Order: sequence, then C-alpha cells, then structure tokens
Amino acid sequence: MIIHGSALSPFRRKVVLSAMEKNIAFESRDLNPYAPPVDFESMNPLKRIPIVQDGDFTLADSSAICGYFEAKHADTQALFPKEPTAYGHALWIEEYADTALFADISEGVFRPIFINQLLGKPVDHATVEETLSVALPLRLRYLESQLEDRTWFAGDSLTVADLSVYSQLVNLLHAGHLPSSESYPYLMAHFKRIQTRPSAEKLHRSETAYLGQMLEMISSRKG
Repeated sequence: MIIHGSALSPFRRKVVLSAMEKNIAFESRDLNPYAPPVDFESMNPLKRIPIVQDGDFTLADSSAICGYFEAKHADTQALFPKEPTAYGHALWIEEYADTALFADISEGVFRPIFINQLLGKPVDHATVEETLSVALPLRLRYLESQLEDRTWFAGDSLTVADLSVYSQLVNLLHAGHLPSSESYPYLMAHFKRIQTRPSAEKLHRSETAYLGQMLEMISSRKG
C-alpha cells in the first residue's frame, strides 16, 4: 500500500498515524499539491492529499481512508469506538478538527509563516497574530471543554478523533505557536499523551528533518 501526501500535511499525518497504530504496512511517497504530478486529477478529482493506493484500489480523503483502514483491518487496534454515542462523538471531533481547526491553523498560522516564505513572500505577521489572539482560542477552548478529566475524546481508548486533533496541532508546534499547558491543561496533556506514543515519535522525527530542509531552502533563498 502506498500513501501519497506532503510530509507536513495534517491530513497525511492523520492517515500515516492511523496506519502505524494499526500496524498496517505501507510505503510513503511525497506528493506536493503545489507541484502535482500529471496524473493527480485522476488520483483525486478534488486535487487534494492524502491519497492511498492499495493494489488496484485508489482512495482519497483522510476520513474515507481511515474508515477504509478500520473496515479492512478489523482485526487490528480499533480506532473507531463500537459504542454508538462514542462512535458519533469521535466522528464529530474528527470533523471539527478537519474543518474548523484546520482552517484556523493552516490559513491563519502555518501558511502565512511557511508557505508565504516558500513562495518568496514575507511572513504575514498580522494574520498570524489575529488568528492566535481571536479565532484560534475559540477552537481550543471548545476542545478543552470536550476533554476536561477525560483521557481521550471519545470512549476509553485512542480513536480517530484523538489523531485528528493531534495532527492539526502538530503544525502549531512546527510553527512555534503550540498553546501553553497553563491555558489549556487538558488539551496539552492530551497532545503530549499522543506525542510520546512510538508512532507519533517516529513520524515527528521524520517531519522535523523535512522541516529543517525546508527552512534551509528558505534561508538560502534569502541569501
């Protein structure tokens, strides 16, 4: 099985972590949506990542892919709760992370810092500061309220909801704007809980190396 995507994409991150947690063997291939291959549209008509190729089967969208993993590898660690209310809540938190949280982190922090520089533009500090002070706290407070004294977002074990939220927050870590434990104690404890899992540790090392190469390229352009 091949997972196509960009190393710093939170959606590729969610899919890779899901595969690793379920011990699914895969090969990872870089796919830059800003410089896509000629067959990108045939792989996903929406021209988005990640994309999975499993034999003759091709599937796009991180949520669809994680659901596919769960159904095909039902004998491995479950990432979707069996109990109906926990299952529904896991899907909701996944959706919240994939839409609202992603929009604020990606458009309001990560892209104005990193993508702008890759495109030869200055960092948009105004957008970053506004997002960090106005929009993002609303998202983080909601997620904090959904944890309180709970270990996981839905049910009694790690689920796709936890991986989805974590995958978005990692890009705040890369950008140097991870929220503080003082402001969001439950959410940051949850983040660290996943961060120390073997799957997340291994993936973070590879992402950090990739980010270092990207920063070197940006620095050489400024030159």
